[in-house]
Amino acid sequence: EKDAFTKNKADMEQGLSGVKLALRILSEYYAKADKAHASADGAGGGIIGLLEVVESDFTKGVAEMTATEENAASTHDAQTKENEIETATKEQDVKYKVKESTQLDQSTAETSSDRSGVQAELDAVLEYLRKIEEQCIAKAESYGERKARFEVEL
Repeated sequence: EKDAFTKNKADMEQGLSGVKLALRILSEYYAKADKAHASADGAGGGIIGLLEVVESDFTKGVAEMTATEENAASTHDAQTKENEIETATKEQDVKYKVKESTQLDQSTAETSSDRSGVQAELDAVLEYLRKIEEQCIAKAESYGERKARFEVEL
């Protein structure tokens, strides 16, 4: 867009300077006192009037092109700033999420390690409890054991 504007503006300004030059030359020619061109005064006035309209159109066109380009440039600058802010925000979000993920991974590893340590301790305590129960809790004799003991006594 900017390249097209630069090229078109140069063309418009060159055309405008050409029209101004033509106007100046024609105005000087028809302003001479010798009036060798008296029969063409009406046509000269028409040509000068037409060139003045063309000059006005070129001036208006250059002004519109410049205003459009300035508006596009300001919009581009605003969008660029907005994109930079959004990019910075997203980079910070990624940075914090990576940090949070690392902390959660570390916490998970610590918790797993703690759980395995506690599980090993629980297994040892349950094994010890099983051994103590075997030694301390009186077991009821089965019928076959009581009968065998009774027959031995007789």
